[in-house]
Amino acid sequence: MADYSTDNLKQSQQFLQAYDKLYSFKNTFYDLLASLEKTLGLTEYLSHISVIQLRNEKHFQAAFHYPNEALSQQQSLLSHKAHLIAKKLKLKTEINCKDFSHILTECGYNDNIRPTTVYPLRFDDYLYGFAALELNEKAINFQQFSTDSLTAVVNILCAYFVKKHAFEQTALQQKVYTSIINGMNNLIYVTDIHTNKILFMNQTMKDRFALKAPEGKICWQVLQQNMSQRCNFCPVSKLLRDPSSNKTIHWEEVNSKTGRIYENHDSLINWCDGSIVHLQQSIDITDSKKAFHDACFDELTNTLLTRRAGKELLEKLIKAAHQNCHGFITCMFDINSLKQVNDNYGHSEGDKLIITICQTLKKYLGSGDIFFRLSGDEFIVVFTEHSLQNVKEILQKVLIELKNSAQKNALPYEPSFTYGLLEVQSTSNYSLTDILNRVDEKMYEQKRSYHILKRQQDAGLQKQSDPSEKNSFSYQAEYLYDALVNSTDDYLYVCDVQSDVFHYPKTMVEEFALPGEYIKNAAAIWGAKVHPDDQSAFLASNQEILDGRANIHYVEYRAQNKEGKWIWVRCRGQMQYNEQGEAILFAGFIKKLGENYKQQLP
Repeated sequence: MADYSTDNLKQSQQFLQAYDKLYSFKNTFYDLLASLEKTLGLTEYLSHISVIQLRNEKHFQAAFHYPNEALSQQQSLLSHKAHLIAKKLKLKTEINCKDFSHILTECGYNDNIRPTTVYPLRFDDYLYGFAALELNEKAINFQQFSTDSLTAVVNILCAYFVKKHAFEQTALQQKVYTSIINGMNNLIYVTDIHTNKILFMNQTMKDRFALKAPEGKICWQVLQQNMSQRCNFCPVSKLLRDPSSNKTIHWEEVNSKTGRIYENHDSLINWCDGSIVHLQQSIDITDSKKAFHDACFDELTNTLLTRRAGKELLEKLIKAAHQNCHGFITCMFDINSLKQVNDNYGHSEGDKLIITICQTLKKYLGSGDIFFRLSGDEFIVVFTEHSLQNVKEILQKVLIELKNSAQKNALPYEPSFTYGLLEVQSTSNYSLTDILNRVDEKMYEQKRSYHILKRQQDAGLQKQSDPSEKNSFSYQAEYLYDALVNSTDDYLYVCDVQSDVFHYPKTMVEEFALPGEYIKNAAAIWGAKVHPDDQSAFLASNQEILDGRANIHYVEYRAQNKEGKWIWVRCRGQMQYNEQGEAILFAGFIKKLGENYKQQLP
């Protein structure tokens, strides 16, 4: 008998149509054989039918026997020796009675062997199992036994197991897919494009929206708050305009029911009944959005970038300027009298001053400009679409607006800031550090002028005030050093003149491999790291301070870092004296200028 491929199965179509159980499996395998017995009269020629279902074409999985009565040893051996029979059937189309007898004999079976033929239940070269048909006395003696009926029986059995295997595989896949989809963190649901009824929703989404059985309900009624019709932002209409493009629409939504932010991916797919349906997969991005915002935006102003995010953008802008031959203007400003506002009116008023200035300036910025907070009261603005003169005019407008607003609101102080501007050409070979250092110098020049003017104004006011009045000010000095170190990229140093001990910040200790943060006789230790060509200027400036010929220290020189590179630095400092005129404190800043500082000077 030949293998039971598609052509053989078609021969039994008239039988297959009569047995719905082949497709639905509402009835058992024994119901099927009972129906075949009624239609074909199986027991007229067959005394027993044994069907063995295989797993992976090799190993026994299940056995079915008809009639379902006490099994003989011969029938039981079919299950135990299924692997041997399967191995022989891989090479043969069937095992006749004689060969079957040899197999049982080889397995140690010595009882009377009933005539049995084994047929493979194979479809498209896959062996689902085999059927062992035991002929009765009538069939053995009747030479005109109907082979067509026998072929039909085997084909029907084969079709049954093909369908059974496909059904089991589909059920298993559906179980696996459902488990995977329900276990996903994504929110998934399917709706009818005409009725908006929910056809499917994974368990994750049911839990997030507190829904028990949403299937069959209108999507916008259970997934949105206070909706009376389809959401105006629903992408289904847009997808239906071109349903054959297999496109996916990506969009973000703040859900009115949960208040969460979702990244949605919508598409049209074919449903199990062949219809086109709407599929939405959503990811809750609320926490990641907040984390990104917190990492990139300043906590106080909320709209300004943080120091790290701003510097990263400026770094990219520098590279783009070289590639696109497009320069920009960098502005550094710090807020005037912020400390006095904090001391006199409280830190909440100081925060209000910062926010007012930043919001006012931000109104004049374009979409391509960069605005970030560099430190406590220092800010960077990068103008990408304006000339240097335009930027100056903008800043003056901001200052005038701040002054007028202060007068209108009767503020006891005037919001203002001091700034420095640096024009960066596309051909400028400036690094990020170079730009920040140079614009800081520009701002320092204006700041110095501002303080001179402020002191003159204060001196005029002092003459008009009561000479006996004494201004008092106090602060916790032990926190001052850490506050200054954490608010600047420069290295802050402090020296107790009486003990000759210098205090350097940890970052400087690491950068230049110093023996520690507190160093005695630091002039010699630090001086050993100064470039030989610059030591004379370094020592001369130090000696002026020590001799009392100067109380301000300002010198530029090269110092060797831990990697052996010579880095240009600018050292500024000032000596402080007590009421008896004794030197008690020497402090200042060391600013890194870069390796190629002198080469880049105009």
